[in-house]
Formats: sequence, structure tokens, C-alpha cells
Amino acid sequence: MPEAKEVFTEIENRIKSHPEKAAGLNATYQFDLSGESWTLKIANGAPTLSPGAAQSPNTTLIASTDDWMNIATGKLNPVTAFMQQKLKVKGDMGLAMKLQGLLQ
Repeated sequence: MPEAKEVFTEIENRIKSHPEKAAGLNATYQFDLSGESWTLKIANGAPTLSPGAAQSPNTTLIASTDDWMNIATGKLNPVTAFMQQKLKVKGDMGLAMKLQGLLQ
């Protein structure tokens, strides 16, 4: 199984490879996984990834590392994960949905 850093780097690359999907988006996402946090900032559509918690995230996604890896690699549908309480969202739900569109 890939490491969280590899998966987040892949997410960053996906967003960079489809800049039209993130155009005009300004958002800070925090991911709270098992024992680690990651921050994905998108400013005018440009993603920046960093380890650690964000100062003031718009949206925080909470999941076990395993569940997040399955969501990020397409093995687990994010909506299903949310319904099964495997993925929790705090903050702006609209931005969470927007993120799902960026990852596809």
C-alpha cells in the first residue's frame, strides 16, 4: 500500500494536471488521519501540499489512514465512506464535494 505522502503528492499532481477544474478555487483542506495531519491549500487553482495541520482550514476531512488511502485510490467511494462514518467532514461541505470532483 502506498504511503500517505505518495497519495497526497498524486492528488497535488492531479489538480495541477487539470487546472481548469480548480480555476478560481481558494480553499484550505486539512486531512486528519491516523496519527498524522496533512494540509492541502489551493490558491487560485494552484495546489500546495504540506505535512501538519492548517492554521484555519475551510474543510477538515477525518478518516483512518487506511480508509483515506482507499478513498484516494478509488477503492472506496467517498460518499459511501461518509455514509458509513468512515469519512467525517467538518466545515464547508461544498468544498469537500468540490475536492471529490478535483480527484476524479
